[in-house]
Amino acid sequence: MTIPQPHPVHHFQVDAGFSRIAFSRVQLPSIERDVVRYRDGSDKTETMRKLPGLLTIGDCVLERGVVPSDTDFFQWLSSASFGTVERRDVVVKLLDASHQPVLVWHLRNTFPVALDWSTLDAQHSAVLIERLRLSVESVELQSS
Repeated sequence: MTIPQPHPVHHFQVDAGFSRIAFSRVQLPSIERDVVRYRDGSDKTETMRKLPGLLTIGDCVLERGVVPSDTDFFQWLSSASFGTVERRDVVVKLLDASHQPVLVWHLRNTFPVALDWSTLDAQHSAVLIERLRLSVESVELQSS
């Protein structure tokens, strides 16, 4: 009997409607359910009842090396104005050795909320990285 092994995280692909799909890091959104605490005066116990509440979906962060001719992240963030924003579905695929998806996250109705760049440092040898933080409305997970 084969024991399932955890999958490495270093081989993945992001589809988000950008001209360049090369990303160095993806922070997937967290999913957390609120807990609703309730107690009425006639309860015979001293503890609160706990009920499942709403889901809270965290943000997704996409990171990649800066290429001077590519300003997709900046353009998307800049196109938003109060009450209007271009929403996109983002698909993150964890790939196996033959480049086939093992797990696929469908991030629905995302839009950019922050963009930043790594520090410019004359005494450091590194690639300039841009980080785009996306608000995510819902997440679906698909496994192969």
